[in-house]
Amino acid sequence: MRGILITFEGIDGSGKSTIAAELAQRIAEEERPPFAGRRFLFTAEPTDGDEGRMIREKLKRESRMAEGQGSGAREAEQLEELFLFMADHARHLAETVIPALERGMVVISDRYSDSRVAYQGATLRGVIPRPMEWVKELHRPWCIVPDKTILFSIDPSLAVKRCQSRQEECASSQMPKGPEKFEREEFLREVARNFELIVKEEPERFVAIDATRGKAEILEETMTALAELLSETKSKV
Repeated sequence: MRGILITFEGIDGSGKSTIAAELAQRIAEEERPPFAGRRFLFTAEPTDGDEGRMIREKLKRESRMAEGQGSGAREAEQLEELFLFMADHARHLAETVIPALERGMVVISDRYSDSRVAYQGATLRGVIPRPMEWVKELHRPWCIVPDKTILFSIDPSLAVKRCQSRQEECASSQMPKGPEKFEREEFLREVARNFELIVKEEPERFVAIDATRGKAEILEETMTALAELLSETKSKV
């Protein structure tokens, strides 16, 4: 019997990961319907598994190696990145998402296959014809369509400022000082457009939340949206 799969999506800097962490705590303390009596699993992509760690290391390395690479080398790196993300997604499904759904749980994933379509669709533009459609087809045999997806919408310029602020907070860490590939405004603007195209294809699956506001307001709206989604989406447990 299947539970419910809800995904959180949005460009880097939208604050969705912060909201997911806050939600996990709020829901654990919630004693009212439709939260009470349900079992929740909060998870994320990329995962903390081997593939997820390889992805993070690769992205850090890529930001340092981008200059001086020939076009062929860059294209190979971009394809490698996609397939690492896909391998991580496949393991996430097999080891985390599917078992939890089979136990009737509500699975909330911070990023999922839509991120691959939006981000890799931008990364592979000019490398693969119609990259968004290609990435989506590659995922089709290895994916479960979410019951609902909450999209945290924010202007890329504000998102980049948030990312830069986050880097300043981590100035004493070993993270690279320059913006990571996924935190550059021009790139994020294209990713945001790709998310818009995905929503147009499946508008009934998405709930949009304005992520430009303060954390408390966004958290309350997300809680309200989740309550409505859980009330509408009946678990088949």
